[in-house]
Amino acid sequence: MALREQWSSLSGPLRQQPVIVTAYAHRAAALGLEDAALDAVREAIGASWSEDIVLLFGLLPAPREDRRLALAEAWLEAHPSSPALLVTLGRLCRNQSLWGKAEDYLHRAIAQGAGSEAWEALGHVLAAQGDDARSRISYANALRVARAEAVMELPGRGLRQKILDEAVAEERDEHGLPRLPLP
Repeated sequence: MALREQWSSLSGPLRQQPVIVTAYAHRAAALGLEDAALDAVREAIGASWSEDIVLLFGLLPAPREDRRLALAEAWLEAHPSSPALLVTLGRLCRNQSLWGKAEDYLHRAIAQGAGSEAWEALGHVLAAQGDDARSRISYANALRVARAEAVMELPGRGLRQKILDEAVAEERDEHGLPRLPLP
């Protein structure tokens, strides 16, 4: 197939560029080559962490055997505060009807700075569970975040849950020294 040949002919650094990986993955998925699309995305993430590519990982159509959730959960150890990874995990859990896990990941994503995509995904999770009132607030918050407005409080989350959402594991460098968060 011409698409695979073009992809194979690209140099390694080009196949890691987020724009190129995204274009290839979308086209491959549209042609029914879900496994090839996911392989390209997985390879790019392995070479260089990219929040945009991690989001793409959760948006691609599921292949016949979808093992994305386990792989994304393995990435969580190295990237515990990645908003894109948490949104992706929430979406993958939603796809498998793991409602509680999906909701937890998405609340964490929001607490870690994820934007309107996380609120919208949370709205989908809540709507699928029949929680219309909270799903409407989540959808409204997605619009509010996109407009840089203050979000409305989502009922049903206790203080303990909110604190856990904001907590992140300490990150250390290759020498075992703690990394300081960037401003």
